Amino acid sequence: MIFRKTIFILTRLWQYLSLYFLKPFDAINDTLTSSILYSLNWDGNIVELGSGDGEFSYVMHGGKFPLWYDRYLDTDLSKKDIFDTHIDGQINGLTKLSYPNIILSIDAKENHVKKIKEIGFSKNAKQSLYENLPLNNESVEKIFYYTPHGLKDHDIALNESIRILKKKGKILILLYNSEFKESFLCHKIANTISNEKIANYFNQLDNGRFNELIRLSKTKDEWIVYFKSKGLKVNLSYSGLSATAWKFYDIQTRPFLKKLVIIFNYFPLWLRTILKVTYMLLLFPFLLIFYIVFSNEFIIIDKKNCYFSFELEKL
Repeated sequence: MIFRKTIFILTRLWQYLSLYFLKPFDAINDTLTSSILYSLNWDGNIVELGSGDGEFSYVMHGGKFPLWYDRYLDTDLSKKDIFDTHIDGQINGLTKLSYPNIILSIDAKENHVKKIKEIGFSKNAKQSLYENLPLNNESVEKIFYYTPHGLKDHDIALNESIRILKKKGKILILLYNSEFKESFLCHKIANTISNEKIANYFNQLDNGRFNELIRLSKTKDEWIVYFKSKGLKVNLSYSGLSATAWKFYDIQTRPFLKKLVIIFNYFPLWLRTILKVTYMLLLFPFLLIFYIVFSNEFIIIDKKNCYFSFELEKL
């Protein structure tokens, strides 16, 4: 068990770092969330809600992107979400995964749906609001609810997922723990500093992250009560990522990320790849040690885990 967990952490941390090398603590974050989600039961036919661009799920289940590829090759720095863009044909020919069986992925953004289809991990992909899903009542046996950014109403969206779920069907869901709200450093600095210019700068770095995620946060006991009110019972649950790790994730390279993207994308692809891999090789040992110490999977640094994963069953 420990050996399998170690291999999982090593491979996913490397793959997520390759995708997010300019924001390396994103790799820590996604390795932990993939670990606590992967521990759930992924058998059966699954509909994925809130897929994003599909890269997280593909890597979680063992997919690999070529080393030259990462999220920063395909960005629009003029947008609030710089990753809301797509270049057709950029990553064709990826290895197809046979497990789990994702029969449909749904995301609210058109560019994300295009990327999901190009990756080819999911059998199909559709664009839809999460509050009005294009599926029949009790038509789905299992849902992976990757609590998405941009939800207009989480309660309505969860009701929709319950509507389409068969009785005794399962929801695999990732959610937040309200006890870590003090760890949003950008928001905290913005609301405590008196200098308006600096406060506005840190508000921009926060980018609405605090307000969005706190609306999706409860303690574990509060989530259990909430699920019960929806006719759901908890079969399994896991948690992880210390509040300390979130503080690093919240700031990391955000102040100069766009400049880093411009600098790295200036180089020809072959040279960019060499520089990227060299940087990754230097950084990876540090990130691995950081993960072991601060993920709360191996050593319990604090009891304020940021994330919960739940397997829920519709009664």
